[in-house]
Amino acid sequence: MRRPFYFLFFALALVGFTSCQKNDIIADERNIEGTWSVTGITSDRAYDFNGDGRTETDIYGSYSSCGRDIVVVFERNGYGQMRQGCNSSWQNITWSLTNQSLSITLPDDQLNLSLRQFDDYTIRGTDQVNINGTYFNVTYTFQRR
Repeated sequence: MRRPFYFLFFALALVGFTSCQKNDIIADERNIEGTWSVTGITSDRAYDFNGDGRTETDIYGSYSSCGRDIVVVFERNGYGQMRQGCNSSWQNITWSLTNQSLSITLPDDQLNLSLRQFDDYTIRGTDQVNINGTYFNVTYTFQRR
C-alpha cells in the first residue's frame, strides 16, 4: 500500500513544481490601462523595412526622431488611442488581452503580439509579419509613461 501512495505523492509534486514556471506571463487588463510609449521595434532578420536600400533589424532605430514618437493609450473595455509622429493626430484603436497575447487593431493594421514580458513598466511581444511571402518575427517594446 505504501508504494502507490508514494508514487501518487511524487507524481503530484512533480506536476505542482513544473506547472508554473517563473517565466509564465500573467497579463491582466487592469495592468495595461494607461499611457505607453513604444521604445523598440526589432526584427529577427535583416530587411530593408524603410526602403532606403539598406537592411536593418532595428526597425525603430531607422525611424526619424519624430517617427519614434509613438504613444499608445490603452483605455478600459478594449478601446484606446495611438499616434505616431511629433504632430500627428490621435487614431482610435481596439485591443484585447489574454494571458499570453495582446492584439491591437490599428486603423490600417493588426498587431498580434505573443507576450514575452508583461509587468507594470514594460510590455514586450512578438508579431509574425509576412512581407512578400517571407515571415519575420518583429518584437515590439512598450514602456509605461
